Amino acid sequence: MLAMSSKAGQPADNQSESVKFQPERTHLLAAVVIFLIFLFGVGYAPLYLFWILALPILFAWWVIKSETRVNDEGVEIDYAFKANRRFGWEQIEGVAFKGAKAQLRTTAGKDHVLPGVTFNSLPLLQKASTGRIPDALTAGKEAAEAKVVIHNKDGRQVLISREEYAQREAEKARLEAAEAEQAQSSATPRE
Repeated sequence: MLAMSSKAGQPADNQSESVKFQPERTHLLAAVVIFLIFLFGVGYAPLYLFWILALPILFAWWVIKSETRVNDEGVEIDYAFKANRRFGWEQIEGVAFKGAKAQLRTTAGKDHVLPGVTFNSLPLLQKASTGRIPDALTAGKEAAEAKVVIHNKDGRQVLISREEYAQREAEKARLEAAEAEQAQSSATPRE
C-alpha cells in the first residue's frame, strides 16, 4: 500500500533541501469507500460493530501522517502510530526491500520501515541523498539495455551481451552452412 506521492521530490516546508516521500494521497479515497462499506455493516448490528468504523479512519490517519524526509543531515522518518526516527548519514548502512516495504538499515543492524518510499522512487532517493543511497534500479535498467534477450523454446529468457549474441549468431550461421554443405554433398550421386 505504499506508493510514491505526487509530492515526492518537493522541498519540505521546514527545510528547503529536504525531499519528502509520502504514501499516495489517493489512498484517502479508498479509506472513504471502505468507511462507507463498513457503515452498511454497522447498520446491521450497531452495538457490536460500531468499532470497525475506526479502521478506515486509522488508515486515513496513517496516509496523512506518515512520511520520510531525506536531506543533507540524514533521513527523518515520521510514523503515524509509533515514535518518529532521525538518522544521520553516519548511522545509515543502506536501504533494503522486503516485499513491498522499503526499510532503512542502520549500522546497528536494525531495520526501519520508510513510509512512502517504493522501489520506483529509488532514483529520486539517490538524488535526494546525493548518492549516499545507491540507485540499483537505474543501474540495472542501463545494464539490461546493453543486453539482448533470447527467448528459448521452453519459455525461459536469457540476457546476454551484444558481443555474445553476435558470436552465437555467427556460430549458428557456420553450423547451418556446414549442415547445408553436408546435405548437398550427400544428395549428389557418387560415381
